[in-house]
Amino acid sequence: MKIKQLIETENVKGANRVLKNLLERTRTENVGLGLFYGRPGLGKSRWATKTAQDNGYVYIRLESNITPKDFLRNLLSRLLHKTMPNYNITGTQHELYSQILDILQNDQNIVVFVDEADYGFSNERILASVRDMADQSLATFVLLGMEHIKTRLQKIPCFFDRCVGGFFEFKALTLLDTEKIVNELCEIKVDNEIIKFIHNRCNGTMRLINKYIDAIEKIGRRMSKKDLCFNDIKDIISRVEV
Repeated sequence: MKIKQLIETENVKGANRVLKNLLERTRTENVGLGLFYGRPGLGKSRWATKTAQDNGYVYIRLESNITPKDFLRNLLSRLLHKTMPNYNITGTQHELYSQILDILQNDQNIVVFVDEADYGFSNERILASVRDMADQSLATFVLLGMEHIKTRLQKIPCFFDRCVGGFFEFKALTLLDTEKIVNELCEIKVDNEIIKFIHNRCNGTMRLINKYIDAIEKIGRRMSKKDLCFNDIKDIISRVEV
C-alpha cells in the first residue's frame, strides 16, 4: 500500500469545512468548540492526526483510565513540545491548568484535537476543563468521539450549547469514496467490479477497505500481476477475512 495520505473523501471535505468555519468565527463572540463524531472505522482519527501534523495543531488521545490531572499534564506536554521538549512538567492540577491557560491566552491560533473524547465522560472534570479553556481563551478545541457522543453531550447543556455550528458527523463512505481510496492507495490496478465488491463488503468503513487493499496487493504479488480484474480473483477475494 502506498504511504497513507489523506484521501479527500466526503467526510474529509466536510470535516475540513466545519473546521474552517470554526477557525474563521468571530472569536470574541463565539467559543471555539467543535464536536466531530461517527461510528468506528470511518477515518476520524486518521483525519485528526494528519490534519494536526500538517498544520502544527495539538493532537491528544484520551484513554479509559485517564484522570483530569493526566489530561492536563498530557496537554501541557504537547503544547510545549516544539519550544521546550525537555521541560519537566510538575505541579498541582490547578498549577498545570494555569500554565496551559497562560499559553492559550497568548496564542489564539492554537488548535487542539481531543480524540477518543468519549472517555472524558468517565470524569466530567476533563470535559469541564476543556470547556473552561475554550471559554477563557480564543483557542480552538475539537472533540472527536463515537456516534453516540453528541447525544451524551446534550445532557450537558453548558457544554453542548457552546458547540453550535461546530458539529460534524462522519458517515459511511460512498462508492465514490471507496473508488478514490482504492485508486490512490492500492499499488495494484483494479477494475470497477473489484471496487464495488470491496465497497459492498466493507459497509462504508475505511479500516476494512485498507485491509482489502492489503489483501489485493498480496494476491497481485503472488500472481505476479500489476493489474487485476474481478474474474481473475473472485474465488480468492471472496475468502478474504477482514
